[in-house]
Amino acid sequence: MTNTLLTHSMIAREAAAIMTEEMPFIMNVNRSREDDVLAKVNGYKKGGSIKIKIPPPFKVYDGAVFAAGGSVDAIVESYVTLTVATQKHVPLTLTSLEKALSIDEYKERILRPAMSTLCATVEADMISKAMVQIPNLVGTAGTTPNSAKTYSQARAVLQRHLAPNSPRTLLFSDDANVELVDASKALFIKDVEDQYSKGYVGRYGGFKFHECVNLPTHTLGNKVASVLVDGASQTGATLNVKGVANTNTFTKGTVFTIANVYEVHPLTGAALPTLRQFVVTADVTMTTTTGALAIYPALDATAPGKTVSALPADGAAITIVGSASTGYRQNLAFQRDAIACAFAPLPVLAGCEGYTFDADGISLRVMTGGDFTNDAENTRIDVLYADPVLVYRDHAVRITE
Repeated sequence: MTNTLLTHSMIAREAAAIMTEEMPFIMNVNRSREDDVLAKVNGYKKGGSIKIKIPPPFKVYDGAVFAAGGSVDAIVESYVTLTVATQKHVPLTLTSLEKALSIDEYKERILRPAMSTLCATVEADMISKAMVQIPNLVGTAGTTPNSAKTYSQARAVLQRHLAPNSPRTLLFSDDANVELVDASKALFIKDVEDQYSKGYVGRYGGFKFHECVNLPTHTLGNKVASVLVDGASQTGATLNVKGVANTNTFTKGTVFTIANVYEVHPLTGAALPTLRQFVVTADVTMTTTTGALAIYPALDATAPGKTVSALPADGAAITIVGSASTGYRQNLAFQRDAIACAFAPLPVLAGCEGYTFDADGISLRVMTGGDFTNDAENTRIDVLYADPVLVYRDHAVRITE
């Protein structure tokens, strides 16, 4: 029987259910800070932010004498900032005819196509903003991963950086799925709990694999070869370089290594056999024959807080992953708490009908307002969210194609 009482709350609940089904990235990152965001912005305002504290590194001393007879460094926590800044919506109509539809009819004919578009847009925006913050990368630029080994390499990166074993998620493209699934289909283990999650493939190597069509492409700047370190023993989050021209560009999200600068164990500071990977954290166009790159991690060869085995030498070669002015799709693997995001509810405005609903940490608003001048009625579904931040950047890794 036709349901003549189709309401905003019904639409909001069904829309939220679609969002949780169709956004594997958002559903697998840390969204536990929504309450903190609401406390700061009262659920209504853009621009509210919270600081997420990151535990500091500690130094270990030998022997029985406290701090080897010296003073103990003050405990200084670092932090990243989560800011509610992005609002997106999809416009709908809610006519008298549509109000007379059953919720199932409305969901399949109108709501699902609209929500799929909104979900894809929000998820693509979030993934692309998270991707450029990640310094770790495996795979071969220009080649779609075609074996389980590449994903095992991603796992090895997380293991080296002591990322918790669970929960871990891997988002890979349709092309990567085609290459992998035939040769490795027997390796995947299905989870009943995720069988209704869109794009879910199975579990392998400690990751829950999701096929994702919203993965970003990272395009390099026009300079990738013959770039050298300019000045010995540099420290901090800025790296001076030479071997460039005043028209050379470097794009945010570009990954590179420096000759003889190796990773270190996160706790002991011991050198590891793999070169430390860095990511460029801001776009830059050189204006002279030398320049500076903003980078992560900051160069620090002193414990605690050691990030590299040694500071780079003057003239050390910089090796950038990929070819100049070329784009490469980026698959992502991450431990849940590596990435934080948050949704905040929006109020129903005065003079409008509507409903705000929260489902598993994702808030959305369905609101209808009349257009008196044009004798029309418009409905919109809005989400307000904080752009994702990398809380533990080394607990995430990109898999390039």
